[in-house]
Amino acid sequence: MSERILFEENDERTKVIIPIKRQPLYWGLYTIMLIVWFVGAIWGLAAVVSFFRQGNSGLSGVYLGAYIFILLLVAVLWFYLGRKVWTQWQYFSANREILFFYPEQLIIRRPVSILGITDAYTREHVSQFRLDSKLNCPAFDYGHYRIPVGMTLPLEEGKALISEINSRFYPDIPEDDEDDY
Repeated sequence: MSERILFEENDERTKVIIPIKRQPLYWGLYTIMLIVWFVGAIWGLAAVVSFFRQGNSGLSGVYLGAYIFILLLVAVLWFYLGRKVWTQWQYFSANREILFFYPEQLIIRRPVSILGITDAYTREHVSQFRLDSKLNCPAFDYGHYRIPVGMTLPLEEGKALISEINSRFYPDIPEDDEDDY
């Protein structure tokens, strides 16, 4: 097993810490998108406040109701876009990936300081780990979804990680052929 990948065990769970390299191109793109989103949110909020502060908008009745409906629709879409950009920014900002193997669930955490992304999967629906042929990284299937982990690991470390995880958590399941999508 690699010295960079750490396994920590206690009575409750096994913790696997996988170092990952930051991908500067994606990180930079999502940083720019996050800044644009934030500036756009502040600008939009200031525009709406100044519009209603004037009080003499000339809109009344149905027109004012339609304007407010459109503003709310744009605000909801802008918020949704911001959440997606924020999540992706955190994903590409992390420098490690932590897998928590509990008896009933698998938790994957990509910490960024006190922030970060956490996904939880029910262990009974998690397949054994295998090498994803498209991404060349360890992955597991969760229902119909392929979940990659340690995407920036070198191939040899990825294979060693797969072997170690499968021997610890899936010892009775035979290794089957790759059935990538």
